[in-house]
Amino acid sequence: MTKCIFTLSFAAKFEETGAVSLKTLGRDTKGSPHSLPKGRVLWGTLGALVTLVALVVLVACPAANNRGGGTGQLYVCDNGTPSSLRDATADGISRCVSCSPIATLDGTADSIGSTCQFSVEVGEAARIGMAMQFGESEGTPYDLAAIGSTLYMLGVSTVTLYTLDTTTGRATQVGSAADFGVSERFPTGLAAIGTTLYMVGSINDVLYTLSTTTGVATQESDASVDEFGVGENGPQGLAAIGGTLYMVGRDTDALYTLNIDSADMTPDGRAIQVGNATNFGVIESQPSGLAAIGGTLYMVGLTNDVLYTLNTTTGGAIQVGSATAGFGVGEGFPTGLAAIGSTLYMVGTNTEALYALRYQ
Repeated sequence: MTKCIFTLSFAAKFEETGAVSLKTLGRDTKGSPHSLPKGRVLWGTLGALVTLVALVVLVACPAANNRGGGTGQLYVCDNGTPSSLRDATADGISRCVSCSPIATLDGTADSIGSTCQFSVEVGEAARIGMAMQFGESEGTPYDLAAIGSTLYMLGVSTVTLYTLDTTTGRATQVGSAADFGVSERFPTGLAAIGTTLYMVGSINDVLYTLSTTTGVATQESDASVDEFGVGENGPQGLAAIGGTLYMVGRDTDALYTLNIDSADMTPDGRAIQVGNATNFGVIESQPSGLAAIGGTLYMVGLTNDVLYTLNTTTGGAIQVGSATAGFGVGEGFPTGLAAIGSTLYMVGTNTEALYALRYQ
């Protein structure tokens, strides 16, 4: 018999009456930043934060069957930390290759090579590390993107670009440019094509490229293109499949492609709507994070707090798995998605943490 990890966790945050923050702006009770007034300087006081720490239960179960490389499947080490898998040895047991000594469950850290077990259901999340606000006082994380094995994150509280450690969940600031050097104080979408990082934001409603060294943005949208040419002033998640850049928007609750080919006749940064599905066909009126694995596009949103796949022809969404709202961890404000290899990552502003999502 080996240990199987079952995790029940939830987190709650309460803000004192009268407290104002970026998280409390918007059109619904979740406070989504739907149409942030342009040029407004936002000030506020932080309310009292109360976190109800995760409850973790260890139970006995039979050894897991060999699942090969574990593509798209989320596993944990015996100490509860996410791990990729080493190919099964002759004894047929899959073993951890990236166990972390952080946040152990029983006071001891499991070493690389310890037995891995299935950890969460499809559509649920497992927290990575225990860093509070990513170790950088970043309480409003937004979209994610990856270049190679490097994970990037947008921060709204600090208005900056970060790299994220995928073992500890801690952030490191990239450069020191204020407002990305372009007065974009509400960055919302991030994606990479090759080694080029793209960004959109809700202040200026244009497409940028971002320096991965300085964090400085350069406008890519043609000067003639305003609000992406479709009246979309609530741009959100970005993702790329091959050389095609996708964006979701909250004003129209739709999926778009964005033109980045300066050689064609279409102005750079102009959007073209994909299909005509209303609210993505699932009553998701507040799309946020977007990511791609292979040719599959994934999305999270604030209305339902679940993981979706998006049809790149119709713009319609299908829920992944049957997880209830909150991804099994009480994250009711998911804001960013990205993939490195077969691992899908997510951040959210309720728990201010990095997660791995099981998507199949």
